[in-house]
Amino acid sequence: MMNQDIDIKLSFSEMLNVCAGERQWLLALIDEGIISVEGHPEHAVFSGFQMARVRRAHRLSHDFDASMPALSLIMQLLDEVEELRKQTRPISLLNDR
Repeated sequence: MMNQDIDIKLSFSEMLNVCAGERQWLLALIDEGIISVEGHPEHAVFSGFQMARVRRAHRLSHDFDASMPALSLIMQLLDEVEELRKQTRPISLLNDR
């Protein structure tokens, strides 16, 4: 997880630049739970982690022409794969001895 002390902070308008100015698309990401914000999205402060998720989601959305529900599922599955890799990495290091 990113250290909040050194993490970058972005405004809603800066996040719009990350997703090519697609305001409704960014709001749909928030509604779908792909990224979460506290309070009203247009007044929220976004983290570097959220920016990376928006970039990844934007790329997947355009590369695969994925609907928002499909994009949400893809992002959840990618998160699970990442978590599984984190869990199995220490085990595989032990087996190399």
